[in-house]
Amino acid sequence: MKKAVWAVPALGLIAGAAHAQSSVTLYGILDEGIMINTNAKNVVNGHNVGGRQFSVDSNSGTQGSRWGLKGKEDLGGGLSAIFILESGVNLSTGQFGQGGTAFGRQAFVGLTSQQFGSVTLGRQYDSINDYVGNYGFALAYGGSTTEHPGDIDNVNHTYRANNTVKYTSPNLRGLTFGGTATLGGVAGSISQSSGYTLGANYAAGPFGIGAAYELFKNPAASGAILNDNASASTFNSLNSGYLGTRPANSLQIVAVGGSYRIGNALLGAVYSNTRYLNIGAFNGASATFNSYEVNALYRVTPAFAAAIEYNYTKGNAVRGDLGDQGYNQVSLLLDYSLSKRTDVYLLGTYQTASGTSSTGAPAVADIGNLGDSSNNRQAVARVAIHHKF
Repeated sequence: MKKAVWAVPALGLIAGAAHAQSSVTLYGILDEGIMINTNAKNVVNGHNVGGRQFSVDSNSGTQGSRWGLKGKEDLGGGLSAIFILESGVNLSTGQFGQGGTAFGRQAFVGLTSQQFGSVTLGRQYDSINDYVGNYGFALAYGGSTTEHPGDIDNVNHTYRANNTVKYTSPNLRGLTFGGTATLGGVAGSISQSSGYTLGANYAAGPFGIGAAYELFKNPAASGAILNDNASASTFNSLNSGYLGTRPANSLQIVAVGGSYRIGNALLGAVYSNTRYLNIGAFNGASATFNSYEVNALYRVTPAFAAAIEYNYTKGNAVRGDLGDQGYNQVSLLLDYSLSKRTDVYLLGTYQTASGTSSTGAPAVADIGNLGDSSNNRQAVARVAIHHKF
């Protein structure tokens, strides 16, 4: 992606003398399309009647619409100061993304060294995003309507971590690793809403593999990882029973992903295990989701690519058959590049649900960020334009 880089000497008038190697980059992605949802939830007089939905949408594209500023100052000796301020934007309404937060995607500052890696502080992605996410179809190709149901494992980085310190290693002959520590910020309770993540990735030639682990306490508390100022305080039926009254006291996720390139084809796979631990509403029981994904991208020509994904996500029964839910999902993407910065695409996802949800009701389809469907089957199709600057 070709980006415009602006040297900003005027900043020196505000913050002191500008270093000769300082720069600020303005960048962004605009993704707007026409979307059809065959079975959106629609409650009328207390009853969910469902129905087709047609919309112009910029929140559910292959990459969420955004704009941002990133800067770097060379401090000498291979050391630099860095920052990113990145905001989601809804092109259809002009509003901020991520719940209306001004810089809800990323907001951090830190130091980076060619020899020792980087340390950054602020609102940031976790290790699942950094070391596993790009092996998944949603983050690599398809966006939020192709993520695992409800992005239950955060492989598509729906949730960011506030108040976070992150370390990222330099590239050591193909090996990178790092982790995050999130401070809860709760007076009198150091561990409440805190968490940490760890991960590593190895890439060599056509092969790559990554793994990550994370643990967050009180994940549904106000300001915590699943309920911060940029995330909805309500949850979908697949997990709301574990996060409402007397919720789980911890969230644990383990994820592994890998890919292998064969000619013009790139094959990928992701496995994740998500656990809601010590759920008060179920006398301390834990709920587990296992998710299995395989995906493939084939570049037909330099300008045209096709990609496909299959995902199966299974929840365990917590009490009786409650929580014994399963989701089958298939996604397809056709993308044509008009230039290095602009492409058009057709994207579709079909999902079926079975079993009993976390609320005790029959499981319903739950595609990406669209919320619960009205029944156990749902399809979404999107034709859109995608522009980078």
